[in-house]
Amino acid sequence: MGVGLSLLLARASAAEEPAPVYQSVVTATTPLHGSRLPRDHVPANVQSVTAKDLSDHHSLDLSTFMDEAVGSVSSNSVQGNPLQPDLQYRGFAASPLLGTPQGLSMYLDGVRLNEPFGDTINWDLVPTGAIRSVNLIPGSNPIFGLNTLGGALSLETKNGFSDPGVEGSLLTGSWNRKLARVDGGAHGDKFGVFAAAQLFDEDGWRDLSPTRAEHAFLSAAYQNAGATADLTLISANTRLTGNGALPEQQLALDRSAIFTAPDRTENQSFMATLRGERPLAPRVRVSGTAYVRTNRTRSVNGDQRDWAACTSAPGVLCSADDSGMQTPVLDRAGAQVPFSDAYDGALNRTDTRQTSTGASGQVAVDAPLAERENHLFVGTQAAQSRVRFRSQTTVGSLDSNRVTADAGFLDPTAPIAVDSVVNDLGLYASDTFALRQDLFLVLSGRFNLSTLSLADQLGDELSGDHSFHRFNPAAGLSYQPRPWLGGYVNYGESSRAPTAVELTCASPTDPCRLPNAFVADPPLNQVRARTFEAGVRGVYRQDGLLLDYDLTAFRTTNSDDILFISSGRVANQGYFSNVGETRRQGVEASLKGRQRLGERSRLEWALSYTLLDATFETPFTALSATHPGAVNGSIDVPAGARIPSVPKYIGKVAVSVVTAFGLSAGVNVVANGNQYFRGDEANLLAPLPGYVVVNLRVAYQIARPVSIFALANNLFNAHYATFGVLGDATDVLGAAYDSRRFVGPGAPLGAWGGVELRY
Repeated sequence: MGVGLSLLLARASAAEEPAPVYQSVVTATTPLHGSRLPRDHVPANVQSVTAKDLSDHHSLDLSTFMDEAVGSVSSNSVQGNPLQPDLQYRGFAASPLLGTPQGLSMYLDGVRLNEPFGDTINWDLVPTGAIRSVNLIPGSNPIFGLNTLGGALSLETKNGFSDPGVEGSLLTGSWNRKLARVDGGAHGDKFGVFAAAQLFDEDGWRDLSPTRAEHAFLSAAYQNAGATADLTLISANTRLTGNGALPEQQLALDRSAIFTAPDRTENQSFMATLRGERPLAPRVRVSGTAYVRTNRTRSVNGDQRDWAACTSAPGVLCSADDSGMQTPVLDRAGAQVPFSDAYDGALNRTDTRQTSTGASGQVAVDAPLAERENHLFVGTQAAQSRVRFRSQTTVGSLDSNRVTADAGFLDPTAPIAVDSVVNDLGLYASDTFALRQDLFLVLSGRFNLSTLSLADQLGDELSGDHSFHRFNPAAGLSYQPRPWLGGYVNYGESSRAPTAVELTCASPTDPCRLPNAFVADPPLNQVRARTFEAGVRGVYRQDGLLLDYDLTAFRTTNSDDILFISSGRVANQGYFSNVGETRRQGVEASLKGRQRLGERSRLEWALSYTLLDATFETPFTALSATHPGAVNGSIDVPAGARIPSVPKYIGKVAVSVVTAFGLSAGVNVVANGNQYFRGDEANLLAPLPGYVVVNLRVAYQIARPVSIFALANNLFNAHYATFGVLGDATDVLGAAYDSRRFVGPGAPLGAWGGVELRY
């Protein structure tokens, strides 16, 4: 049984009782999955997810599962696309959107998945059907390197040895959603193979919001005399429509409406990874990973824009830069374009190509020290990423449905062409020493060196070289005198270097519109995080009853935190800034249980609750042109103000029952507290209300290999929103839409049915 909150709909067939939680293995206390330490050796509340958890829950993807079933995790529907959430853990974000302050790192088979351009995480590229295990490691763990401010996600994939057999599922239902998955594995004495494929397609529950995603995975594995090698190939091709937040007044009339369109993101990715491990001596193992990863992201975003007539040439269409200087707009023949009031929109296009190569190595020594149990890990990681970013804006017109039609005239002030090279080097070590049989001291540290160069292809304003380095330490104690009672305390530090997109968009006097405009700015400081964490945990097991609990208090303080400050009349215009200290602190509690009801029947339940206080600790002044309380376009943010988009509390309840005659059913409830709007960092306006959503799962095993299932999300059709931002809708919708509150609505009631085969 894993150590995370993953109590979900269980397989109807009989299963062996899981091993006691205190004997489970935490496989990812280092990025290379080489630690293999029992839970009671680790001074942290690590949460785990297995492939069975994901399969039984029939989740759309990993982010959906975590939002519904993992403690201290919440999501913001910024884009309104099911594969593009802002996922938050303890108030730290892992998001696909530039401009979101990223605070989590993610690894897949030892390869860092944070994109080099903005540290973003593309959830749509994660091969959910090929995941074998997931570990969510809390706090500022330095071993996982850059961006591990609030935690790290470590994923390991399947191979022919770990997952032989064939599985497949089909799902269809609301919003014309179709999801097909198939995977299979086999092995001989030394060689194994595993393959997985997935196709997802839907129209979306909002207007003009289709999504399509294709994934393929292939693993070839070798095992012999304790040595292993695994070559994995992963590809993904996704086309996502995320029409984002809409005005609160418009939402009241039609929850499926959109503000402006189109808003599409297309990702094409490929990753090849070679990893291996072999023993060097009876208590010494060496492991390593080498990889190449490519991702091309193309986006198109339709928006409202007021084009002006040239003051020096009346009747000619002009574009003005941020300084107010006007430049005539030309057609493809080079002639000046006549001004027209019909030109009230713009199409912003970007093309980002990112290629990363890297290698890592680790030595694990399990030999006793001073006749006491000891586990030493020493490793290094090196990577180079090359980024090619291009963007442009063309003149357009909004039709009656607020869809932008392209007129084909290029905005002469908009083209951006910048190349970047990012080099990262990390050296780390961690030692777990048994002070006594039930008391473990963990000491670790990592040195990070990151260099970043920018080359402006249209001039030299954006060109520059930047370098950041830091050593981050950690220390902790884990004490488990009894299976039912133990505790831990830990302190850790981590850091995040500014990315290319942040370094080129950091001026409050010259804000940029993400991700389409950059300016030459002074460098930002790297973010430094310090986390204290202490908790108690234990497992009670008797007469078919299993109880697992954890109670943790945590505090993370960021110094020189980097935030994106909204400054314009549209939500994605603003600048990045070091805002001093921010703090995220709270208490999280979880209780999981399992009661055997008979030879093949059982009842399972899980509860988790997180009380979260995320605040600015340093006062600052932020531009917020659309804020009703702004003075000269600015608001003063006092110390103690809550950070926007972070809920006050997160609660989750899951109950499921498995019967002896093949029927199983489960319900899970997700409750999030209120949150403040982005753009209202000063907390002057009423917050976005909290919400409660109920989801239902039912399955029936027709025969041993065949099951049918039904899912219902938002069972009571709650009208709720998971995200809020300030904006101005009057130019698009008219003066009657004067509310500055834009919200990202949650999906309504949706129901699906499907069939699953397992051999």
